[in-house]
Amino acid sequence: MNPLALVLIAALAPTGASGPPAEAADPREAPVRAAAPAPRLVTLRVTAPPPGFNPRYTKYVSARGFPVLGTARANDYALLEAAYLINQMLEPRPDLRQALTDSGCRLAVMATDEFTTDVPEHSDLTPKAYYDRRARGLGATRARPAVSCGEENLLGLPSDPYHEESILVHEFAHAVHAMGLNVADKDFDARLRATFERAVADGLWKGKYAGKNRDEYWAEVVQSYFDTNRRPDHDHNHVRTRGDLEKYDPRAFALVDEVFRGSKWRYVRPTDRTEPGHLAGFDPKTVKPFRWPPEPKDAPKK
Repeated sequence: MNPLALVLIAALAPTGASGPPAEAADPREAPVRAAAPAPRLVTLRVTAPPPGFNPRYTKYVSARGFPVLGTARANDYALLEAAYLINQMLEPRPDLRQALTDSGCRLAVMATDEFTTDVPEHSDLTPKAYYDRRARGLGATRARPAVSCGEENLLGLPSDPYHEESILVHEFAHAVHAMGLNVADKDFDARLRATFERAVADGLWKGKYAGKNRDEYWAEVVQSYFDTNRRPDHDHNHVRTRGDLEKYDPRAFALVDEVFRGSKWRYVRPTDRTEPGHLAGFDPKTVKPFRWPPEPKDAPKK
């Protein structure tokens, strides 16, 4: 497959950071600058994957060394968006990026007509119908080192069932915890546990998804820190943004702010951005709408 160079963006690399040749700056293309201190202009390109990945993956973008993968069915722009979000989240923490990459972690983009068990690393999950109908993204583990996310959420398509939040931010936060911080900061998990237990003891997050366990607590508060949590519902309270988090659970805010070094970046849905950047030229009409798979005929009656 011929490399497809789509757009030049500001990737916010720290001084001295290096990436593969596919990300070298190209002065022939007009840059779109992100609002960030001293950005380094790099190109995100969709290419064929390097050796070592499952052959079902035919598309690859390097997020400054961290692999973003997709099959032939995945939209190129979805891979670019995933790499962009990963670069934004990890901009202050090159050590976490390195730990994640060294651990074999990667991100798999699901096309709108692909489901969880279509992801090579998740293909052994059973029962298949349960996983394919319950989630549009999973975090990474040592046994299954892929973070997954549906392209409808990445691209902000009208058919996205989770349009109020970034699934990538949530699921990638799990990977940052399990395969990044647990390597780069050996004391982190103990501090997270203590912060979670204190929050529960204080009656915070009662009956909500963030109160389920420390893993989901972390992913949920990271979502709020980056301004991408959903409106109040059965699983969520009013905490949607960084400001909400700081007021409601200041200890969680302090922990996340420490990890991401006071990052100024906040998530904005593609449809709400003032500059298209790496999504310039994307036409939502070219992507099939997402639909959940039908319930199996032999599914147990409720």
